[in-house]
Amino acid sequence: MTRKTLFFALLAMTSGVAFAHGPGQDRWKSMDTDGNGSVSSAEHAAAATKRFNDMDADHDGFVTAAEMDASRTKMGGEHMDKMSSADMIKEMDTDGDGKLSAAEHDASAASMFTAMDSNKDGSVSKDEMNAAKAKVQVAKDHH
Repeated sequence: MTRKTLFFALLAMTSGVAFAHGPGQDRWKSMDTDGNGSVSSAEHAAAATKRFNDMDADHDGFVTAAEMDASRTKMGGEHMDKMSSADMIKEMDTDGDGKLSAAEHDASAASMFTAMDSNKDGSVSKDEMNAAKAKVQVAKDHH
């Protein structure tokens, strides 16, 4: 797997952290908790934490591929891209234990937030989020 493919797969997962709120709900609104029209790194981190906690079905502090698969399926398969949950975890699993810890997930989410913040102002606008989603779609279309 190329680093570019990994980047876009992880971006899809972490930029969509708000999908934990359920299909059909306004994802942007669920992340932009102060309603100022942009998502700060703190708001994004809070959404990432919620996403992790929602995936951690047995509440043991780790997410397995099975838990991630179940969560992705529960959300209507919306984020079921070509990268399997096991592969996503493997790429974020810095200690090599085969599961995703909250710290590993948080580090990935922070990295993706930085990548989405194209103007480096410490927040992500809807335009920046949409640009990131467009990059993800282009990457998917080329594979």
